Amino acid sequence: MLCRALAIVALTALSSAQAQNPALFASASLERATFEDYRAPAGRLENGVLHVTLEVKAAAWRPWEEDGPALRTHVYAADGSAPRTPGPLIRVRAGTPVQVTLRNSLDDLLVLRGLTDRGKYPASAAPFAAIGADSVVVAPGGDTQFRFTPTEPGTWVYIARTYNPAQPPPPAAGPLPVRAADRSLWGVLIVDERDAPVRADERIFLITHWGDPTLPGSFLPATRFFVNGASWPHTERLTYQQGDTVRWRVINTTGRPHPMHLHGVYFSLDARGNQLRERVIAPAERRLAVTEVLDVAESMRLSWVAQEPGNWLFHCHFMRHMSWLQTSAPNAPPDRHAEHDAAGEDLLGGLVLGIHVRPNPAYRLSDAATRRRLDLHITRRDGVFGGSGAGGAGAGFSFVLASDGRAPAADSIQFPGSLIMLRRGEPSEIMVHNRSDVPLGVHWHGLELESWADGVPGWSGLPGGGRPVPAVAARDSFRVRMTPPRAGTFMYHVHSEPGHELAQGLYGPLLVLEPGQAWDPERGGDRVFLLGSLGVGDDPPAAINGETEPSPIALRAGETYRLRFMHISPDDDKRVTLLGADGGVQPWRAVAKDGADLPPSQARETPARLRINVGETYDFAWTPAPGEYTLRVLTAFDQGAPAFRRRAAPAPHTAEVRIIVR
Repeated sequence: MLCRALAIVALTALSSAQAQNPALFASASLERATFEDYRAPAGRLENGVLHVTLEVKAAAWRPWEEDGPALRTHVYAADGSAPRTPGPLIRVRAGTPVQVTLRNSLDDLLVLRGLTDRGKYPASAAPFAAIGADSVVVAPGGDTQFRFTPTEPGTWVYIARTYNPAQPPPPAAGPLPVRAADRSLWGVLIVDERDAPVRADERIFLITHWGDPTLPGSFLPATRFFVNGASWPHTERLTYQQGDTVRWRVINTTGRPHPMHLHGVYFSLDARGNQLRERVIAPAERRLAVTEVLDVAESMRLSWVAQEPGNWLFHCHFMRHMSWLQTSAPNAPPDRHAEHDAAGEDLLGGLVLGIHVRPNPAYRLSDAATRRRLDLHITRRDGVFGGSGAGGAGAGFSFVLASDGRAPAADSIQFPGSLIMLRRGEPSEIMVHNRSDVPLGVHWHGLELESWADGVPGWSGLPGGGRPVPAVAARDSFRVRMTPPRAGTFMYHVHSEPGHELAQGLYGPLLVLEPGQAWDPERGGDRVFLLGSLGVGDDPPAAINGETEPSPIALRAGETYRLRFMHISPDDDKRVTLLGADGGVQPWRAVAKDGADLPPSQARETPARLRINVGETYDFAWTPAPGEYTLRVLTAFDQGAPAFRRRAAPAPHTAEVRIIVR
């Protein structure tokens, strides 16, 4: 079992790490910090003033598992309660004065920023520089009181840092020192509109991170990330009833963007903000999505309806942030492991939340429909990327559809996987035949379907409905049924893989067409640009439609094309630009995001520039004139913490597709 193997390796690394870095680990005498779930705000309201007491102290933090590594961390204890991590929720209506008593129980100086009124700063200000002007400094063992009256509604954070009192304090607006023990000293400040209702069922998720230069394994191959202080499988399980409306706020305090992906259902993007301003989006302008990039120091509000019962996930789509690479702090698991838990849940880690949607009493799984059948084969060939042998090192993997009822050869390879085309409203089934030597799951990215078919090994299925669906075992098959409710641009890809199988070829495009819609990419219609990776290692080469050196394409002048962009690399950031012969950026018209049509206010002509992150799809309409064009794709590889990577990330890569229009 993978979890047992990793535990043995992690314990060995831990004993060495604790001996060499005792200050990073908690002693048995330290009080344990529990996880902050942001259900109840801190403080008490007296005579129209919110009074909050925050004590900063050292505590033991176990973010990975109950009996896992105990890190020594600095935390807040609010109003005399037990310490929690991250910091507590302070929530008030705009115009309500807040009085904070801040106590420093540490031997270090304490600097706190962010408990201030955002409304007094211009929107053009640099967020952290602005709020740094209101820093509060507390001496070791001291306390202070301060008061502020927030006027700007929004979703904010506050932060504290410690430093040696023998050293001069940092400038008010300058960067604060970063110590591993201070990573938990983030908290949430929500300022509600004066007259708007406060929803008791709204949940808040704060994304934080941890790592320390004296413990290089904590950065390899990624900084460790957490949701509300915990890492999967220690993160909270969220339970809803079928039909519930779900409302979340998600805040990113880390130095990395996170493409946050929800399985099985679309969410509405209701608000976006940074640390100075938050924009609530008017209902008519809200778009649907299954993946939304949360940039550094940004927040978002989203809502969705729990339509389909089952087990679902909400996670960052970067492999480094949501896989087994996140499972322990001081240890980087090996790149390859041939033996792993076929259930697959142990191959997840980090920024992952599990969701249970309980079925209503009348819910029944039914398969009475006559379905169109497709047979999809997972194939494998040795030596495609160098090397050979068990475990797939250097092998190429592929998804290949059967043709005319004939199965492809077991070593038949094509990059990317076969284009799957379904019809809106047409009952369909896909038989997945795993002819490789690795148990694998297949996720139907963005599609609304039944949970048991979602493709997350060890997790997909009905809550309380027996054992979750395992991975498709080697030389076994699995039937997936679906009736797509909407036409759009989607993808399918391997999920919870043990190694580099995604970049080794296990991804493909999936289109859902309208009933009766013709597929004729040569005469107008559709062109697919599947942006991915192709190879092995931490940063495999970028590829467009399975080619690292893209072939030119020919289009017809005057035809209107639907350009369908999809991105499913492990960790890369992609920037797309469509250029004319003179180097000028061409215009195109935005059509859809993640397979859902855009609202009229967003379906407009714009310059042809696109940032597309992992797990996103975009559609644009383009009517070219005669001439030559260049579709330029810039790939920025994940940098993480460069000083602590096993090797430097490659320089940004530019690939160009030559487009000839006659």
